[in-house]
Amino acid sequence: DDETVIALDWQRRAGRVDIGLQGLGNRVIEGVRLSLNVVDWHHDELETEAGRERVGTRYDNRVYILRVDVDQRQTDLLSGRFGLWTQIRDFQAAGVEALAPRTDLSSFAAFAYEELSLGRFRVQFGGRVDRDDYQVAERSGGAHDGHDDHLGHDDHDDGHDDHDDGHDDHGEGGGHPEAPHARDRGFEGASASVGVHADLGAGNALVANVTRSYRAPAIEELYNFGPHVGTLSFDVGNPDLDAESTVGLDLSLRHRGDRVRGDLNFFVYDIDNFIFGNHSGEVADNLPVFNILQGDSRFTGFDARGSVRLAGLTWLTLGLGYVDARLTTSGEALPRIPPLRGTLNLDIPYGGFTLSPHVEFAGRQADVFRGETETEGYAVVNLRASYVWPRQTTAHILSFTGYNLTNALYRNHTSFIKDRAPEMGRGVRLNYAVRFH
Repeated sequence: DDETVIALDWQRRAGRVDIGLQGLGNRVIEGVRLSLNVVDWHHDELETEAGRERVGTRYDNRVYILRVDVDQRQTDLLSGRFGLWTQIRDFQAAGVEALAPRTDLSSFAAFAYEELSLGRFRVQFGGRVDRDDYQVAERSGGAHDGHDDHLGHDDHDDGHDDHDDGHDDHGEGGGHPEAPHARDRGFEGASASVGVHADLGAGNALVANVTRSYRAPAIEELYNFGPHVGTLSFDVGNPDLDAESTVGLDLSLRHRGDRVRGDLNFFVYDIDNFIFGNHSGEVADNLPVFNILQGDSRFTGFDARGSVRLAGLTWLTLGLGYVDARLTTSGEALPRIPPLRGTLNLDIPYGGFTLSPHVEFAGRQADVFRGETETEGYAVVNLRASYVWPRQTTAHILSFTGYNLTNALYRNHTSFIKDRAPEMGRGVRLNYAVRFH
């Protein structure tokens, strides 16, 4: 409300270490690379009311990712790599907007990729096995209990759930939905792909890929419960979700020439247990309630991109994309699926100066999921200009970006809050960078 001021106090610490060995002289292994990434994110949402500052919600998210890649010794016939990947994530939130209980995620994967060269044909194989384990604490009881001492106790140890008290502290919208029981989950699955790249000559190529992939549900999809102000929804996760399983086919035709370049890609994906949010029609905390559901679905569509060299180094590029996504059981369109969309871009270089007018456009989206509203089409004009001063050991880059120059009022159908907030109006950005080499 007008008497409350909210600020964000955040800190992000990140580190990365890469170690590699090449030219090992082994008959099978050419090299090994190891990469370790650590990201530690912490932020407090500070609420100031009547001159009193308090921590409304506190988030801690620490992630460790370790990856090992082994490059095989390449021959005239065969090349490839294999490796391991693991992730450990410690997520914790406490306070009035803590949606998920404390969760520890541990993931492990082993993968391999091989490419077989047969003259004008290349055959590519890939495989991956995954294991994901979630361990959750008791659900926080401080999200809706109405007291001010939000972080003065351990919210994960109080053993009760204030979402079950049957009232709405904000005065409207009826009682809260029941918080689902948060329980530990484990998922395992395998992904595989096979592709063929055929050189048709004269700069043309035909590419076909068949894939079978797996995705474990995210923490937010499994365990979220409560008002999610960022999306203006009351989220109700589903700890009983199954992993998504996808079978897909991609067909692409590519051309590379001196004056014309292009890619045309058609795809179809059958996704079993596709996870999505469903507006239940209920209201809690003055927000629409979204239940996380899943169902079998099919995605079909295309992506196209073509470039023409007009004169010198000036290129005109047109991109188009379209996807139709539906539940296979009912034929309903899935939520937040973009309409036909595209870009038109002109790149005009002159010495160290480059000018790039850019137009983004989208059609009207009238094929909507239940509870969704239709979205009108739009066109947005942007402009980017940059100048590069090269030096012996550095490059100085000055760039200017102007976006939505006509100040068009438009809404993005993929936005959770499109009915309440349109996209950004006219704006400019000036940037200066130095690159060392």
